[in-house]
Amino acid sequence: MAAPTVTRRHLALALALYGVFLALVLLAPTSGPQSTSAGWVADLVIGAGVPERIATGMRVEFVLNAVILMPVSALGSLLWPRTTWRDWTAYAFVIAGAVELFQGLFLPARSATFIDVVANTLGGLGGAAVVAAWREISRRRTAGGTPPTSPGPPGPPPDPRR
Repeated sequence: MAAPTVTRRHLALALALYGVFLALVLLAPTSGPQSTSAGWVADLVIGAGVPERIATGMRVEFVLNAVILMPVSALGSLLWPRTTWRDWTAYAFVIAGAVELFQGLFLPARSATFIDVVANTLGGLGGAAVVAAWREISRRRTAGGTPPTSPGPPGPPPDPRR
């Protein structure tokens, strides 16, 4: 039995649903559930053997803020293949800046921080980079496993007798 095919409609639906999830999380009036989740992940990481001095709450929150935007750029890169990782990094920066601005202006129980913009922007880069790497690996496998030749200086043509 063949594996199911993921269509553009599936990608668009997944992106729309994830966008709704993000809006609920990022534009919620308080950050209580998000902070609780970050604490839970920090405890999990420490329980897995990572030293407490490394798995601080601030570091875990930074990583989670990056990870939360990765699916947007990954799904978007799959849905719109002509967009590059540079495009998605810029989009992530704009989205993150808009979210933090909204939180700062309209959600007094939330804190708008530049570090969240940085983390979200890195997440946008990360999701797009994963898809770009996957595409490059797939392309190389499709091409017979040989990496493309580098566009070096022109040399003499190969000897056809060899």
